[in-house]
Amino acid sequence: MVHSPSHVALPIAYRTFRQSIKKCTRPISILPGARGVCSYGYVETRNALPPTDDVVSIVPSWSGRGINVNSSTQTGTFPEYPTLLKRPISDREVRLLERARTHAADFAERADEHDRNNSFPHENYEAMKESGYAHMTLPEEYGGEGVNLIELCACQEQLAQGCAGTTIGINMHIFGLGSRLVDMRNDTPERQAQGEMMMRMLAESKGILCGSFSETSSPGAYMMPSTVAHKVDGGWLINGTKSYFSNVPAADMIGALVRVEVSDDEPPGVTMVMVPKDNPGVICMGEESWDVIGVRASGSWDVQFKDAFIPDEMMPPVQPANSVFANMSSFGSWFNITISAVYLGVAQAAIDWVKRYLNERKPATEERSLAHMPGLQYQLAEMVAITESSRALIRSSAEDWMAKPWDVQEAMAKGGLCKYVATNNHTKVVELAMDIAGGPSIFRREGLERLYRDARAGKAHPPADMMALESIAKYSLGIPRDFQPRWG
Repeated sequence: MVHSPSHVALPIAYRTFRQSIKKCTRPISILPGARGVCSYGYVETRNALPPTDDVVSIVPSWSGRGINVNSSTQTGTFPEYPTLLKRPISDREVRLLERARTHAADFAERADEHDRNNSFPHENYEAMKESGYAHMTLPEEYGGEGVNLIELCACQEQLAQGCAGTTIGINMHIFGLGSRLVDMRNDTPERQAQGEMMMRMLAESKGILCGSFSETSSPGAYMMPSTVAHKVDGGWLINGTKSYFSNVPAADMIGALVRVEVSDDEPPGVTMVMVPKDNPGVICMGEESWDVIGVRASGSWDVQFKDAFIPDEMMPPVQPANSVFANMSSFGSWFNITISAVYLGVAQAAIDWVKRYLNERKPATEERSLAHMPGLQYQLAEMVAITESSRALIRSSAEDWMAKPWDVQEAMAKGGLCKYVATNNHTKVVELAMDIAGGPSIFRREGLERLYRDARAGKAHPPADMMALESIAKYSLGIPRDFQPRWG
């Protein structure tokens, strides 16, 4: 148990509930799985206590963790729950996790609606911008909090338990800010100056980034995209269509990997351009381009560029096609590790769902709940074991990178390993949850099928399994990764 510092105010709902307890003469206990407790055990005031003279059990609405409010040791403490952070948790980490879990409890109330309607959660993004969550990886001199990789992963794990779609969407912005700051240190002076200008602009405006390497019409677009930049007087014209732009509706700047054709005598190169979304040549394709199985609230729309003009000063240096990631090793590392943390949160949400289900359901012929059936206990234990193994891998991967940032080959192999294990493990965890629940698991109203779809979408998230496995194998064998597509 980690004690909150005296100067950190407890959530208002918790303080209000504690005050209400003093006025209540009936014994009250909060059990794991009791409705009205948010994920870190604080009771929401909108859930009124039922009038009864018996012991009152309040079971959580979306979490499975609870606290005994009669215990004096709970006052002013931060309840324990699974986290990527190692104990003891610092005061700073407590505040970061409290914010993430407060957002998660809020987002959870709208997650099913946005999933069902395939709509974008604008209100979630405004909340994250207002709280500082959306820009926490920026350094303090830019108005951020200087959150490092392991802290970001821990926060994203918590946030994903509320709404995986929102979390995977904002992840593409947050990790990009953090990793770009690291990569800038090893970049050219020109790109360093460009990057710093962009960071300060985003910090001042609370702007949101989105970006894409992918094209659904061109496999292997990270190698040589079909979207092209042509030189014109004073700048460049961008033409083509890119896919999987997470958080497009909230974005202010659009990043796209493009092919650059300088002259007929030189081979084309590639670069990552940044284009303001309000550019007349930028066309966002809308929800119809993102009608998918899971993480539907991520707003990962297609974006079309039609003679989108950028001036020369906004054009980054052109790189050879096979070295697109040469100055982006931290980008690739953070990309894989943070994605893994998001889907870890989905797995933990499934565990919490099962714990609540087993505690609440009781066969008509039995006096005890399903939680007392050994067979179901074994399945839950397997879910926990798989999830904890993933949590350990994600933690060790983040710590390994923080001790010494990976080069490009390491980023592809070690990051790919983390993502491959995590997304496959977490899909298995949710499948076990559905096996435990049986028939109720397929109903939308239960929420578990959404977790399954979100987890399964993670397996399709780049790097795909075969690409990750190839990188892992070649790194193990000492064979350089050449990024060329495999045709058999």
